[in-house]
This record gives sequence, structure tokens and C-alpha cells, in this order.
Amino acid sequence: MPFHSAAALTLLAAAAFAVAAPPAAMDGRYQPPDPVGRAVERFSLGLRGVYFVENRGQWSDGSVCFGLKSRGLDVAFRESSFTMHLSRECASTSRAREEAGFAPSPGSAGEGRGGGELLHHTNYESNLSLEREALLPHGRGSSVESVAYEHLTLTVSFPGSNAVTPRGAQPQEAKFNYFVGGEGRGTASNVPSFGAVVYENLYNGIDLLVTGNDDGVMKYEFHCEPGADYSQIRIHYDGIDSLCVNDDGDLEIATRFGTLRDGAPIVWQEEDGSTSRAREEAGFCQSPGSARGEHGRTAGEGRGGGDSATRALEQAGCSATSSVHQNPLLHSRGSSDSTIPARFELIDATTYRVAVNGPVDTTRPLIIDPDLQWMLYLGGSGSVDYAYSASVDASGDTWVTGETESRDFEGRTNESQGWDAFVARVASSGTLTWMTYLGGRGVDQGRSIALNSENHSFVAGNTNSLDFEGRTNSNHAVHLADDGFILRVDSTGTLLWMTYLGGGLADGANGVSVDDNGDALVTGTTPSEDFEGRINSLHGRSDAYVAKVDADGSLQWMTYLGGSEDDYAGDLDCDSAGDVICTGQTASNDFEGRINEYHGEHSDVYVLSVDASGGVQWMTYVGGSSNEYGTDIARDGDGSILVTGATLSADFDGRLNSRNRRGSAFLFKMNSIGTVMWMVYLGGSNVEEGHALAVDAHGDAYVTGITLSDDFYLRLNSLRGESDAFVASVDSAGSERWMYYVGGGDAEVANAVNVTGEGDAYVVGHTTSHDFPGRLNEHHGGWHDVFVVRLGVVRPALSVFSSCPSGGPVRADWSGGTPQGPAVLLFAQNIGQITIPDGTACAGSVLGLGSRRLQIARRATNDPAGSGSVNANAGPGACGGYLQLLDLATCGTSNVARIE
Repeated sequence: MPFHSAAALTLLAAAAFAVAAPPAAMDGRYQPPDPVGRAVERFSLGLRGVYFVENRGQWSDGSVCFGLKSRGLDVAFRESSFTMHLSRECASTSRAREEAGFAPSPGSAGEGRGGGELLHHTNYESNLSLEREALLPHGRGSSVESVAYEHLTLTVSFPGSNAVTPRGAQPQEAKFNYFVGGEGRGTASNVPSFGAVVYENLYNGIDLLVTGNDDGVMKYEFHCEPGADYSQIRIHYDGIDSLCVNDDGDLEIATRFGTLRDGAPIVWQEEDGSTSRAREEAGFCQSPGSARGEHGRTAGEGRGGGDSATRALEQAGCSATSSVHQNPLLHSRGSSDSTIPARFELIDATTYRVAVNGPVDTTRPLIIDPDLQWMLYLGGSGSVDYAYSASVDASGDTWVTGETESRDFEGRTNESQGWDAFVARVASSGTLTWMTYLGGRGVDQGRSIALNSENHSFVAGNTNSLDFEGRTNSNHAVHLADDGFILRVDSTGTLLWMTYLGGGLADGANGVSVDDNGDALVTGTTPSEDFEGRINSLHGRSDAYVAKVDADGSLQWMTYLGGSEDDYAGDLDCDSAGDVICTGQTASNDFEGRINEYHGEHSDVYVLSVDASGGVQWMTYVGGSSNEYGTDIARDGDGSILVTGATLSADFDGRLNSRNRRGSAFLFKMNSIGTVMWMVYLGGSNVEEGHALAVDAHGDAYVTGITLSDDFYLRLNSLRGESDAFVASVDSAGSERWMYYVGGGDAEVANAVNVTGEGDAYVVGHTTSHDFPGRLNEHHGGWHDVFVVRLGVVRPALSVFSSCPSGGPVRADWSGGTPQGPAVLLFAQNIGQITIPDGTACAGSVLGLGSRRLQIARRATNDPAGSGSVNANAGPGACGGYLQLLDLATCGTSNVARIE
């Protein structure tokens, strides 16, 4: 269903344009209610209706696609923006006219309306001639004596939008002739006019419609397709003083002409089956996926267990619907209360968005998509600003490290020494707090960052600088080969100390983690036999290593990890006791501590455990017959281990699904002693790499990296550029939940993801795109900028307590559901993947259950906090089965919980 935002714009000191109800051309059933008790002053254009005229040379500015001309208001429609030029009679001129015996100008400043002579219309049959035509693109008034008028130009743009050329819609009978020349004007005849201007796919899945009605009121509407993320929408004004939202929810736009007022937004959903008709009446083309369900699947495509799922959901009392084109975010127009509460929300002094607050019609499908809350560019004018790692503190602030060659990096607190590592702190609101350069006169890279309990950041990376600031020891390498390093920065960005790590050859550090004692554990790769602090010997040409550095920067020990071939470090994680798990890539079939066999002739992922004193406890190979490597590793709350990376193998150990046609990202889970529990391929038909992962409190994983596929499985939006960053969600049982593209029109790489206790995900990487959706600021002008993105992710959590294997009491508790909303607990004997079919409530939602004996375990209603609990006495057949909660108000699904 389209998403509509409509509001009336009232001019207090000088009339401009209005944003009102949907066009009269639409069926009256779809008109939104007028704002209750709100006096709306509308500005008449002088003609009956609004006419958007195509530019056929009458305006020499070729960037103007359409123009609208009225008393005191000109509007020029350009690519992804439009400019409004307001004019009013100067007070001194008005007094002079009255003293000379002229009547006051209609709409003079004293009456609170826009000034200016009424355009002379020669006829209104099939052609209209506009004499004294204003130089619309260049900001002149429409008066004969323009010197007697003052002017104001405002530009409305849409940050993060796609580059879209507007087109005309709703063709009108009226044609216009232009025979008045002069600067900025040309002649044209029989120029068509339209009742609407459309920006199709201004944001992904979102169209902007600018139209008018017979009262001469111009208005705008945003139309969101099913599954589209309406929170992408941003509206930015240039040429104003400021924005504010008053106590009535109106947006007040302060200008030197006075205050424009945009009445509180109205949001509604159309009735079932009305979307296509309404879109066509409004001038839109037929939706390309009009016969398709959510996420672009045709009926029956890519679905499993459909009949069983349909029967089970019908048993739950879920009503079927006839329309696949329902907006999952908005309320039904057919209800007695047809609007959805919404409000204006300021992003900065000149930019705002429309926030939808609900409630939602609980009989309609709703998918909780990640909400891209904001995106921030970090960098300077240099070519390289890269981010490799990030950590998030308890308040939601993000700490980022990487490398930069920009000497003018935004927010810097000190001076660059060349090609430097950096640490930047970004507040939870998206504001850059500070940035610190780290390094010497060589090349320095920050590769990993971790926080301690004081919000001090420990950074590991690579350097060939002999004079690294804050050093407590000397560079080990000869001939300017790299050393690894570890350093500590306090919460204000002040460097406390730095320690070189390495030996005589080229060494590097890739990962860092901090234990409960405040000691840092570092991993990296080394070919050096004389690595400082070693407690064993190099195994091959290059080994991975783990080193322990105390809170004061003193090296405690270092241990080589590997076999007789090349072994490379990815990342590590340590627990509270200082025990370490590591991952990476190995070509050695004799890796020390191995508990299984190498998989083939190519490289494998390795996972190993090192105790707090540096001793190897076990090592396991994971992979298939081709190449793979592990990039990031984490533990969940149960102590299980999750690893991501990239693979070319179609026979990866423990796989639950099939490899996509080219290289895939992956995620696998193993228990605490190194046994693989499951593995899933992540991606589409092109190439993906998994670079980082995070695990939330429910054991669900969030994987990020880079993708070139426009058909990434379970995608919620569309590929935006040549390559995008991505975030994919996988539940604790290995079922893929959703995937979200992150990026702009060029290329992105994501290298870090963190998830807060509230469910927000922070994604960090670098980008060459200048049009990144949701951006709070502008690209800094170099080749790459760092990006930080905040995604809001919401889902219910489910826990199960049971007596097995003989059967007995089973209790299921959950939280995070819709307050007082309906829910259903589903049971199946196996896990898998079922997409709820069309014709059923929550169609398109993906369950993590198998189709075998899918049934309703219990219907329930969430309490006022969104939580719930059921108790049952299950037979032996339930043991080993699985439960999953389906929130019928949102169609969100919980994690899958096993009865055991």
C-alpha cells in the first residue's frame, strides 16, 4: 500500500504552497481526514487547478524539468529537488501605491499573503498564454516592477535519495504558449501541462507525488510500496533560518519572510485492492511487482511447507487477506479511525523526517524491517579514509578505528604525522565527539578496537613508523618492515601508551579483545622467528599468534599458532578469565592441537582455543574442498562459538543450505569443544564476503561484509550500487531471518558490526558513495570516507523450560512482543525454513521451523509489556522438537527454541 504523508502548510507572514489531502482525481474513499480543529489558510493560484508545465525551452536553465507559476510563488522542479521562489510587495512600495490612489494589492504583505501582480491569462480554452512570465529558475518575481518586490528562494531536497528526474502525470487539456523573450526566457508553443509531478523511486520503493486540486492547493505525498522502509525519507530545506516542531506537532519553518507552518502529518493506508487503481489514477505506472508478494516472491515461489503452514495459521485464527499489496507499516483506511499517529522529527536545524508511531491494524501483515536511523560520514579530503573495526559502549557511543591519509580529518584533536591510524568516537545520536590521529612518520593502520570498563579503547594494528607517538619500546623490524602494535586511548581521546609487537620480519596485528582484568589479548600474523615474548617456536613460513599485554602496555607472553605451511590470523575473542578463541585461514594439514582432519588441498578455516597462559587447548579445521577463510569470531550467551568469513566450497562442513553460484559469505556455529553444530551460506548469485559478526542477547547473529549480488537471499531492500555493505540476520538455530543492503550508488565495504542490548545494530566501514541513504552530513570529498550506520532491529525473544526426554511440563516465556497484541506459539519437530504463503496472515514472513508436523502449540495475548508465558504438559513426542513465537501484530518471529 502507498504510504501517504499529507499536511497543510500555512504561511503566517507570506503565503507559499500547501501540503494537503490526496488529489481530487483519486476516489473519494481514499481521502484522508482533515486535521481536526486546524484552520488551514490556502493560497489560490488564480486558475482553477494546479498546472505543472513542462520545460520546452521557455526557461533556459536546462536543469528545470517542470515549472509552476502563480501569484507570488514560482516552483522549479529539478532532479531530486524543487525550488520555490516567493515574492511579496515591499512595505514602502505598498504605501506609495496607496498614497497614489491605487487599491491595495491583493495578497499584500499587510494581509498576510504573497504579493505580486496577477498573471495575465489571455484565454482558458485549449491554450493559455502567460505574459510577463517570470524568470522562474533564476528567482525573479512576477510583477511588472520587480524592483518594488522582495524575494525569497527556498530549495527542498531529499538527503540520501536516488538521483531521479521528475516526470509529468495526469495530463491536462490546457496547453501554454510562451512568446515573451528576455534574459533566461525562450519562446515555446503548445506546451503541455500536467496535474502532477512524480519522482518515481526517489527512495528505494518510495515515490514522491506533487500535485494540486481545484482549489489551487499544491501538495505532496510519499507512496511506499510493500516492504519499503519509510524511515529513509528525509526532507531538507535550504534558504531558511531554522526548523522547530511546536506543541501542536506542526513544523514551523522560520524564514526572513516570516514563519511557514506545515501542519502535523497525516498518515493512512488504503483499503485492500485499491493500491493499483489509486496509483494509476495518481499517474503512476503499474507496480512492476504487482502480482508478487513481499520481497518480490511470486505466489508459490521459494516456499516450503505451505499447506501445513496455512492450516496451522488458520487454526490460530489468523484471517486470510486478498491483497498482496498491503503496506505492512500502516493502518487500514477501512477502519473507523483511518489515520495512524505520526509526527515530525527534527534531524538537524534544516532537515526533518516523518516518524510513524502506530498503532497498526493487527489483522494485517507487518514485517519489522531494520530501521536505518542515521548514517554519518567520517573523514577528510584525502583519498583514503578506511575503517576496519568498531566497538560500542553501554551508552550506544561507537568507537571506530582505521587508517587515514587526510590531514583535515573532521573532529581531530591533534595533528597528522602522515598516513596515520585513528580513533574516533561517535555519540549514539550520530554526532562526532572527537577524533585522534595515532602514529609516526611512516604508515600506520588501526585494525581492531576493544573497550574496557572505563571506556578506554585498546587498538591493535600495523606500523612501519620508528617514532610512533607514545611508544614504550622500540620497533623490532629491519629495513622498515612492519611491526604490529597495541595502544591504549582514554575516553577523551588521549593516548596513554603504545607497544610495538613483533620480530625482525614483517609482522602485523589484526584483532584485540580485553578480559575482565583489563589485560589485552592480541592476534596477528608473523613470519618472524624472534617475536618478542615468545613461549614456543615458529611452525612454518608464517604463523598466526596470540600475545597478552597487560593494562600498562607490558608484554606478558606470545605464542605461535600453526603448522608447516602458511597460517593467517583473522580475529579473536576472550572470555572473562582470559581464555581465547581465534579464527583465521590455514594451508597446514598439521596444525598444532588439531582434533580433526584437513578438508582438502586448499585453505581451511581454523578455530582454536588458547588458555590464559598461552597454551593451545584444541584446534579444529572447518571448511570444504575449496578455499575459505575466517574473519571474525564471537561467543553467545551459552558459550557456543560463531564464525564468519568467505568460502568457495560447495561442500562446507555442517551446511544447512546450498552454496550460491559464486563465492559466499558464511556463518557457522560450534560448541565449546570445537564440534560444528550447523553452517549457513549467505548471499546471492554473485560474490559475498563476511567480514564481521555480532551476537545479541537471544543468541541471534548479525553478519556484515560486502556483496555484489542484487538477489541476496531474504533481502528487504535493493542493491544500491556496484557493491554494497550488507547486514544479514541468522537466528540461534541457523535459520536466515532477513538481509539488508547498506550503501549508496557507488561502492561500500563493511568491516564491523555491533549490537546493543536494546537491539540497535551499528555498522562501520568505508564508502565511495556520496548519496548514502540516511546521511546526517556530506561526504568529505576524498575517494573513500568512513561510514557509521545505526540500524534499529526489533524482535521478540523466546525461552523454553521443559522436562525431557520422557515428557512433562513445558513452559515458554517471551518478551519484546507487541504490548497486548496477539501471538501464536508454533511447534515443529525439526528446524528449517518456511515462508508463510499468500492468502494467510503474515504472508511472506519466514519461520525457522521445518514443515514436519508444523502446528499451533498455543494462542496467547502479550501483556502490557509485550511479554507472555504459557505452561503445558507435553508428551514424549514433543521432546527434541522446536518452538517459535509469531507476533501477529507485527509478523515478527522470535528465535527458535528447542524443547530438551
